[in-house]
Amino acid sequence: MSQRNLTCQTFDRRAFLAGIAASGALAAGGPAWAVACPRPGAREIAFDIQREGVSIGRHEVRFSRAGDLLEVDVDIDIVVNFAFIPVFRYRHRNHEAWRDGRLIALDSETDDDGTAYSVSVRQQAAGLRVSAAEGAFLAPADILPTSYWNPATIAQTRLLDSQHGRLLEVRPAFLGEEPLAEAVARRYRLSGDLNLDLWYAKDEWVKIAFEARGAEVSYARRDLGLDGGASG
Repeated sequence: MSQRNLTCQTFDRRAFLAGIAASGALAAGGPAWAVACPRPGAREIAFDIQREGVSIGRHEVRFSRAGDLLEVDVDIDIVVNFAFIPVFRYRHRNHEAWRDGRLIALDSETDDDGTAYSVSVRQQAAGLRVSAAEGAFLAPADILPTSYWNPATIAQTRLLDSQHGRLLEVRPAFLGEEPLAEAVARRYRLSGDLNLDLWYAKDEWVKIAFEARGAEVSYARRDLGLDGGASG
């Protein structure tokens, strides 16, 4: 059995397409993602975070496997300077555990410019138990977090906020294909409780763009390997 089969869940393509068509979420011709975790060669996804074209930080996603368990670590560090003086800082650490294509645990700690957040998620028989500052609740067993590395993100109408521990309602739309880095990427827009654009190429997350505090923020991939797995 391949490493992918141990850790990834394959969607029923026919049912998936039927559901998308019924919801009108994606435009005709938008592709269906068949795999709910990264390709076997992918070990790290690394981005430079840019605000209005100026580098302000990093976003790294690292993958490791132990038997049928996929573990994902997300590190985000941002510092915005004005006249060489830091005026905004952001730090986010997120650890996820996945089995058979489903999230089974998540722990995150965030320092959003001095405001602290923490989220804990654990699998239970009836779903995922989410505990955060806003309280505790039971989320659907198949919910995806807002870590974006999973290409199945663009097929969802509800996501779990990995910083605040709350459910977000979103509307996905396929915007078309664009040449990006070493491949042609498919661009999607999420609107609703989130408003951002996501790009995926060869089942890998390659870009995100959104507006924050009146400024355009975008990610530029700094690792290589869309043709054979990310480096790291």
